[in-house]
Amino acid sequence: MRNDAQWMSIGEAAKHLGVSRDTLRRWEKKGKLKAVRSPTNRRYYTKKQLDELMSGKKRERVRKPGKRVGKTPKLIIAGGLSFIVAAILALLALFFLLG
Repeated sequence: MRNDAQWMSIGEAAKHLGVSRDTLRRWEKKGKLKAVRSPTNRRYYTKKQLDELMSGKKRERVRKPGKRVGKTPKLIIAGGLSFIVAAILALLALFFLLG
């Protein structure tokens, strides 16, 4: 970590912003805030970073193309495949019952 930055722990950052620690964790999960992790996996933020967040400046979210696929396309594909399998089984059952 850089020594010239003013680093705050998650508790200090929450107190500085007037929000809970859980709120900071949710913001990080949503991509609104990026924490620097220590070797022991503790979150640290800079005062500048927190002040920019609260001033309304939007931080660009970095997304890697093709990295994540939403659940909706997977559910549509799974539903379609399930329908096709059910239809084939129904046709086979009719074929053996009538044949």
